[in-house]
Amino acid sequence: MTLSSSCDTHIPRNRLVHFDTFEAYFTKRIFPNFITFSYIGLFLATLYLLFDYHTYADTMYMSSVIISRLVAIFFAIMVVVASKNKTFEPYRIEAITFFGTMGYTAITYSYIAYDNVIYFVGFNWIFYLVATIMLTPLITTKLYIFMESFQITAVLVLMYIYFKPFEMLFTYTVFSVPLAFYVYAVVSLNRKNGLEAYENAYNMHILSSIDGLSHLLNRRSWYEISKKLFSQQTNVAFIMLDIDHFKKVNDTYGHDAGDMVIQTVSRILLEQTRQQDLIGRLGGEEFGIILPYATLAEAHTIAERIRTTIEKTNIHYNEEILNVTVSLGLSEKNPQMKDLSMLVTYGDQLLYQAKENGRNRVVVVAG
Repeated sequence: MTLSSSCDTHIPRNRLVHFDTFEAYFTKRIFPNFITFSYIGLFLATLYLLFDYHTYADTMYMSSVIISRLVAIFFAIMVVVASKNKTFEPYRIEAITFFGTMGYTAITYSYIAYDNVIYFVGFNWIFYLVATIMLTPLITTKLYIFMESFQITAVLVLMYIYFKPFEMLFTYTVFSVPLAFYVYAVVSLNRKNGLEAYENAYNMHILSSIDGLSHLLNRRSWYEISKKLFSQQTNVAFIMLDIDHFKKVNDTYGHDAGDMVIQTVSRILLEQTRQQDLIGRLGGEEFGIILPYATLAEAHTIAERIRTTIEKTNIHYNEEILNVTVSLGLSEKNPQMKDLSMLVTYGDQLLYQAKENGRNRVVVVAG
């Protein structure tokens, strides 16, 4: 998983860990409540039609006010759509803030241009700021500064164009600027806290999912993810791998040397497999690799590449150069296999055959 460019934290990434992006992580936590809030905003925008009609029914402004109100309702609908529709997912926050800003501007225009009660401008702006706070930490400070600057400037320009008294401009400025700075502080703080919360959540996920020595998936996590993949995919290959004579390495050179061997083999497994492959350390020197969307021939090529790379690798430990080999059993999912355990068991049997046949080899039999 790669972190979205809008998130400026520096958490080391592990391709084996399936964890939400920063945006997806907070979208799941924020948007259920925000969608409800956006429906409330749409309801109020529609309800105001009654107030507008009551205020302007017998005036020359009637049609213009209704048009402005319908424009505001349209943008309120678009906020709801952007909140729920996956089409907007890559730029959801930008879309919501744009539609919300345009809707607020339409309402503001009708109130200022047609002599409506001016406090509705402040009411709608506060409602919009509450929505903004709800969306933090997804809203960046740059985006907030842009949209709030636009809103405040738009109101002041409209007041000036429509010859509102200086006292009204002054009152709005005194009211809006400090409030905008306050919300900016809230947005900035929530953004910072959000980054820290996300980092902590990701690190906790790493601790619970990754084997500390090999930096591969631990046994529990590997089985959890592999079971889901096994049930969802038809073409699934499996490699069971074991380091040959690993106990001899520990007995001869010590456990530190054994740890180095584990780390070297793990690094090679990451380098020689595909991005979508799942690699787990299932035991002391035993590893499992699930290869989705792979034919048996493709998996065999990967297994042989792993075997030969490990065989040719020199492991430097103190003044010694260690060389190890691995044995591999390769199988694939077939219709008779009801669950992952059957595939793993069969791969383990093939691994045993590889060891019986002299080690440092791949034994492959179609399932």
